[in-house]
Amino acid sequence: MRHLLLALALLAPGRPGRAQESQSSPQSLSQVQPPAGFVTLESVTSPQGALATNVTVDMKNQPRVAILAEIARQANLSYVADRALPGMAASVTLTVSRVPARTAVLRLFAGTSLRVMVSPSGQLVVARAATPGAPLEEAAPASDRNERLSGFVRSQASGEVLRRATIRVDDDAQIRQTNEEGFYALVLSAGAHRLRIRALGYAPLDTTIQITSRLQLDFALRTQEAVLSTVQVQASREDRTDLDPQSPQMSVLKIDMKTARSVPPMLGEVDPVRTLTLLPGVSTTSDASTAFSVRGGGADQNLILLDESTIYNPSHILGFLSTFNADAIDDVMLYKGAIPSRFGGRLSSVVDIRQRDGNREKFTGSASIGLLASRALLEGPLPLLRGSWMVAARRSYADAFLGLSSDSSLKSTTAYFYDLNAKANFALGRNGTVIASGYMGRDELAQRREGFGVGWGNRATTLRWNQAIGGRLYSKVTGAWSDYDYKVGFRMDPHDSVRWVAGIQSSDIKVDETFQLTASQKIEFGGEWTRNIFKPGKVQTYGDALNARSTEVEPRYSITRAAYIAHELELGSRIGIQYGLRFADFARVGQATRYSYRNGLPVVYNPGLGRYEPGTLVDSSTVKKGAAMTSYSGVEPRASMRFSLTDNQSLKLSYARTQQFLQLISNRNSVTPLDVWEPAGPFVKPQVADQYALGWARNWNGYELSAETYYKTAENVVDFVDGADVILNPRLETILVQGLGRAYGLELFARRSTGRLTGWGSYTLGRAEQRFRAAGTQNGGINRGQWYPTPFDKTHNFTLVGVWQWKPNWTIGSTFSLASGLPVTLPSSRYFVDGILVPEYSARNGSRLPLYHRLDLSATRTFGRGELQFGVLNAYNRFNAQALRVRQRATNPLESEAVQSSIFGLVPSINYIFRF
Repeated sequence: MRHLLLALALLAPGRPGRAQESQSSPQSLSQVQPPAGFVTLESVTSPQGALATNVTVDMKNQPRVAILAEIARQANLSYVADRALPGMAASVTLTVSRVPARTAVLRLFAGTSLRVMVSPSGQLVVARAATPGAPLEEAAPASDRNERLSGFVRSQASGEVLRRATIRVDDDAQIRQTNEEGFYALVLSAGAHRLRIRALGYAPLDTTIQITSRLQLDFALRTQEAVLSTVQVQASREDRTDLDPQSPQMSVLKIDMKTARSVPPMLGEVDPVRTLTLLPGVSTTSDASTAFSVRGGGADQNLILLDESTIYNPSHILGFLSTFNADAIDDVMLYKGAIPSRFGGRLSSVVDIRQRDGNREKFTGSASIGLLASRALLEGPLPLLRGSWMVAARRSYADAFLGLSSDSSLKSTTAYFYDLNAKANFALGRNGTVIASGYMGRDELAQRREGFGVGWGNRATTLRWNQAIGGRLYSKVTGAWSDYDYKVGFRMDPHDSVRWVAGIQSSDIKVDETFQLTASQKIEFGGEWTRNIFKPGKVQTYGDALNARSTEVEPRYSITRAAYIAHELELGSRIGIQYGLRFADFARVGQATRYSYRNGLPVVYNPGLGRYEPGTLVDSSTVKKGAAMTSYSGVEPRASMRFSLTDNQSLKLSYARTQQFLQLISNRNSVTPLDVWEPAGPFVKPQVADQYALGWARNWNGYELSAETYYKTAENVVDFVDGADVILNPRLETILVQGLGRAYGLELFARRSTGRLTGWGSYTLGRAEQRFRAAGTQNGGINRGQWYPTPFDKTHNFTLVGVWQWKPNWTIGSTFSLASGLPVTLPSSRYFVDGILVPEYSARNGSRLPLYHRLDLSATRTFGRGELQFGVLNAYNRFNAQALRVRQRATNPLESEAVQSSIFGLVPSINYIFRF
C-alpha cells in the first residue's frame, strides 16, 4: 500500500513554534506513526506553554480544519494537519469559552478516527489512529526514484500566499523560492527529506517528510513577533533575507509593506514608490513627483505593474504621493539590472507590485484617519474556504477644509484624490485559482470661481487563471486592461468653455509557463500580445463667442507581440545560471496620417545657427485602419550567473538587452499629469539598451551586504530640440532628436534585519550621459555633439534608514537623504536688445542645483488594536532647491538674479489606525 509518513522535525527547545498545514491526495496517506518523543494529546495531563493558553471559539458549521486553524492562531500553536484526512473537511460546531487549547483540540476531534500527537517542542500532528497491534513504520532512506513535491506556502494568520519564500532541502542540496503566487515545485528522490522554509517577517519552519509518490503540500508560516524583555536574537546563514547569495538573480530588491510602514511617511501616507527611492541605484527627480530614475534612466523607462496591469502615471496630488495604497499592497519587487525574460517594453527597470489576496481564514478590517487622507480595508474568506476577497479605499479631504475658509477663492476650490483597490481569488479544483483584481484612482483640482479644473486618473483590471499541472508545470493565463486619462477645462464666461482630454489605453493577453525539468533545472516560457491606443489631445470648445474651433491630434495605435524562453540550472553547489531570450515585434498601425519630409528628415541641423530646426513637410497620406504604418522587431538576450565563494557569499554577473517602443513626451525633469506618451513610428526608432553588471553579495547573522557595478549603453534615446513645444503638436518627430546614451556606476548596500535596531544604508556613485551629434558634422548637434549629463544624472546619492524598537509598543523611524543636485541649464552671459535683458545659455545641463539633504522622523505607538503614528517631514526645515530660474532684478533691470524654487519646509503629520 502506497503511503506517506509525515514526521515533523523536532524543533530546538525554547525556539518559537512553527505552523504547517499539509495537503495530499487520500491515496497517498496512511497511518502517521509518532517518532521517538511524541506522545498523544490525551496523555498530556499538565499542559504547558501554547497548549495551556486559553482560547475562545464560537464557530458553527465550519470545516474542522478551519476551527483547528483558529485555535492555533489564538494559542500561537504549531500543527500539522492533512485536509484529505477523513473528517477534516467535515462541517462541525465548536463553542468553548476561555478553555486551554488542549481542551479545545480534544473536543474538536472527539469521536473521530483521528488522533492528535504532541512533539517534545509542543507541536501537534493530526493523523489517522494506528491499527491496534500494527508495528511502527520507520522512515525509508532516499532512493534513486524521483518524485514531485509541490504546493503553496501561506501565512498561518490570514491564509495569504507568501511570495518568494525560500525552501531549502536537506543540507541545501536544493534551494528554491516560491513564485509570485506562492507556488513551489521540487523534484526529490523517494524517501525522507528535511525541509527548512523561510520568509521575511515569519517564524522559520523546519520539518521532515517522507515521500513515496507525487505529493502536494501547503505550508503555513506563523508571523514572527518581537519580544523585547530579555530578548536574545539568533540567526543563521539560512535565515530568509531580502538578499540571497544563493540565487543567480542580481540587481533585484524587494520592499515588503512591513518595511515600508517603518519608514517615515510622506505627508502621513505610507508610500511604496517613495520607499523604493531609498534603495541603491534609484533616485527621485523631485520632492513634488513620484517619478524616479533607475541607474540614470528616464522616468518613462520604468515598467510599473499592479497585478500585471500597467500603471502609466502613478501619482496623486501632482506627484507628492503615488497611487498605491499601502493597505492593499503585499509586496514590491524592483528588477533594475538582469530583468527576467518574461518582462519587456522598458529600458531601465520593472516594478512588480502585488496586491494582497485577502484573509482566507476570517473577516478582518482596518481603518485609519490622518491629516491628509483616510483609509479603510475589508477582507475575508469566500464561502466554504474556497478563496478570499479584499477591498481597500482611500480619500483625501482637503476640499472639506477649504469649504470652511472665509476666503472666497479658497472656498470655491476643490482639491482631493481617491483610489479604490479590490481583489478576489477563487480556488478552482485542488491546484487552480482564478484571480480578479482591479484598481481605480483619480485626482480632481478645480477653482470654480476662476472657471479652471484639471483631473487625471488610472483604471486597471486583471483577470488571471493559475493552474498547477502534474506537480511540475505551473501555468498562468492573464488578461489585463489599463487606462490613464487627464482632462483640463477652462470657462471663459458663463456660456463659453474649453475642454482638453488626453490619455493612453492598453490591453494585454499573457501566457506564462514554468516547468521544473529536474531537481536542478527549470524552464520558463510564454508569450504576450499588447494593443495600445495613444490619445495625445483633443480640444473641444463650447459656446458661440469663442473663435477657436475644436481640434484633435489624431490618436496613435500600436500592437506589440512578444515570446520568451528562459532556462535556470545549477551546476554543482557553487554555480547557478539563468539565461533566456525574448523576441519582441512592434507595429505602428492605422488609421493614421503618414507625413513625408524633404530628404526624409523631419529634423535638420542648421550649422550656421548651430541648432536643430523642423524639416520641410513635403506630403502626407492616410494609412487605413489596421494597416501597418511601420514595424520594428528585435531579440533581447538575458543572462546572469552566480559563483558561490562560501555558503553565504557569492559573486554575480549579468547581461541584459532591452527594447522600448514608446516614450513619455516631457521636456521637464519632473513628470507631470499632462505629459503624453508617443509610440515609435516612421521617424522615431525604438530605444535599445545593453547593460552589464558585476556584483558581490553576502549575508550572515541577520546582516546583508552587497556591492554592484554596472555599465549601460543605449541607442536611439530621445531629447528635444531647443524651444520645443510638445503641447498638442501633431508632428512630434519635428522636435525630437535621437542619439546615444550611457550610464555607469557603483552601488553599495548594507542592511541589518535583526535586533531592536534595524535598517539599511545605501550609496550610489553614478553618471548618466547622452550625446546627440548631427550627421555629417564634427561639432554639430546638442551641446556641440559632445556628451552631457541627462536630466536624471546624480553623481552621489546616499540614504540611511533606521528603525529602533524603543519599547514594546513604541517604534522610532528615521530617514536621512544626501544627494547631488540635478543638472540644470543656466545662462552664462547676457546682452541687451531694446532695453530687454536676453540671456545666453551655457552647455545643456552644464550646471547643477545645490546639494540636497533632508531628515525625516516618525514615532509609532501601538496599543491593543490601534496604532498612532507621528511624523515630521524635513525635520530641520531645509528648503531644498527643486529648480532655478534667472530673472531681471526688480530694483535694477540691468542686473539678473537666480531664483530658487522649493517645495516645502518642515511638515508634521499624524495618523491613527484601528484594526478589527
